[in-house]
Amino acid sequence: MKKFNSLIVCLFCLISSVLKAQEINVQKEIDKQVWKPFIEAFAEFDAEKFNALHTDDVLRATPWKLRVGREYKNGNLEGFAKNRDKGTKRAIEFWFEHRVASTDVAYEVGYYKITVNREGEEERNYYARFHIVLKKIDSNWKIAQDWDTGKINGVAVTEQDYLKGKPLAFN
Repeated sequence: MKKFNSLIVCLFCLISSVLKAQEINVQKEIDKQVWKPFIEAFAEFDAEKFNALHTDDVLRATPWKLRVGREYKNGNLEGFAKNRDKGTKRAIEFWFEHRVASTDVAYEVGYYKITVNREGEEERNYYARFHIVLKKIDSNWKIAQDWDTGKINGVAVTEQDYLKGKPLAFN
């Protein structure tokens, strides 16, 4: 009986290890297909590239507004062009507090920092927490739901919150 129990424990550990390795591979795939081009498109004000990273029926929620699909994507086209034409420079970096994925759906929670440089103004940093749902569609990961806020329970997300994690980096 002890040998049987030991075998069950070993099988459980092996299956857990395989599943964890599979999840890490999925996260690397998401990083390559979504987050690296997301960071680039955001900085370059490339709304076409940015929109292509989202599902057609993406749900974008902020404390101020809920936008779905085409409304969200059209807003990106307009907003990105407007800021690019003004000479605005920006960058985004983020870290994940929690990531869980299956082979075709992922849920990720983390914090981001946006740095904005506008002509004639001091550089400004903005911090927020996000929740993202991703879906794999035709072998490509896409953002299906995107929620973020600058406040948690009425308390502003700060640089100290952001500095608790290690920003996503690409090799």
